[in-house]
Order: sequence, then structure tokens, then C-alpha cells
Amino acid sequence: MISPLMLIFSFAFGSLMGLLYFSGLWQTVRRLADSPRPMRLLLFSFIGRLGLVVGGFYLIMDGSWERLAAAMLGFLIVRAFLVENLGRVPKGATTWK
Repeated sequence: MISPLMLIFSFAFGSLMGLLYFSGLWQTVRRLADSPRPMRLLLFSFIGRLGLVVGGFYLIMDGSWERLAAAMLGFLIVRAFLVENLGRVPKGATTWK
């Protein structure tokens, strides 16, 4: 039986991983235009973010699908929040520099 405290911890850990993953993605996208080697930036950013998330989910799961589900829920809620708040382009603004 999984304790509610462990599920809350898993949710919080998943939220933190989501925040790190998607803020890293946001920073990568913002730096692409000014990067002398954009493909290298994309590749290393992706590998680093993927390693963080896969390793984090593996550690938090510890053989329990309930803990993994709580962490995934936190990760996806942070994603939805960031897309809602960072993904909007003001009216009249263009997405190109």
C-alpha cells in the first residue's frame, strides 16, 4: 500500500522535473536564433533534458506504478500551466524576429 504522503512527494517531484524540463526547452528555443551551432544546441539540450526526466521518473517510480502516475500527473500539469502562460503571443505581435 502506498502512503498518501509518498504520492504527494512523487507529485511534487514530477512537478519539479516538469519545471526543469520545460524551462530548459524554453531557454533552448530562445537561444536558437543566436546560436552559431543550433543543431548542437538542440541535440545536447534534448539529451540532457531527456536524461534528467527518464532518470528522475525511474528513481521516483521504485517499482510502483502509483508513484510513477503521480509524478507524471505533476509533470503534465506543469506542462499545461507553462504552455498556457508562456505559449501565448500577444495580439498584433509576430512570432518572427
